[in-house]
Amino acid sequence: MRRDHRPYWMHRFWEQFENAWAGHFLAPHFAGLGRNPKIVLPWAVEVFGPNITAGDHLHIIANKHDPVRLTVWSPQTQAGRISLGDHVFLAPGTRILAAGEIEIGDAALIANKVTITDCDWHSIHDRVDPQPAFKPVKLGKNVWIGDGAFVGKGVTIGENSVVGARSVVTKDVEPWTIVAGNPAKVIKRIDPDAPMKTRSDLFADAEGLDRFMDTAYRQSLAGNSTIGWLRSRLWPARGD
Repeated sequence: MRRDHRPYWMHRFWEQFENAWAGHFLAPHFAGLGRNPKIVLPWAVEVFGPNITAGDHLHIIANKHDPVRLTVWSPQTQAGRISLGDHVFLAPGTRILAAGEIEIGDAALIANKVTITDCDWHSIHDRVDPQPAFKPVKLGKNVWIGDGAFVGKGVTIGENSVVGARSVVTKDVEPWTIVAGNPAKVIKRIDPDAPMKTRSDLFADAEGLDRFMDTAYRQSLAGNSTIGWLRSRLWPARGD
């Protein structure tokens, strides 16, 4: 499809359905979930284990081929946790796997198919250990993890830093730094004096943002009809 053929009422109904599904079926799996989460296809999000929390305006986009997984897998004597700050964004295929502790700061951007883990899950000489060693992982505020990157155990990534696509991060990253490669290496420093806008700025006026998005959808879907949408689904034509 070249454009969205849905009428506005259908967009609103679908959005309300997703919100209701997430609130009823997904939210109870979090130990704590902040205000106004936005979950696209919440039935493709898996939240497993204790002590998984998220702040306000969590935004997750998932799909059936690339589910988003937040997993704490640890014995009761070693209770792990995953903590997501306010305004965090998780793209399809994100996997966050904790045996001990993973903390992700406010306004972090996690791109498609990123894996973040604090554990190797098997030791070299004992591959059936039920309590594998872990080292906490921490991502600072406004960190951006690029497509398909891997962040391993014990890593701290400083605020406002960027990890390039497909990178493998096994060592700490300083704040205001861009790293890339396997293993990831510094390729650039970010000017801390340059203006920086974050997802937290986007939600500074959450009600205003909601009105803006609603108006944008009304305008983009103006003129669409239920019959036209059915026609595009059943008898698609060139240009649809």
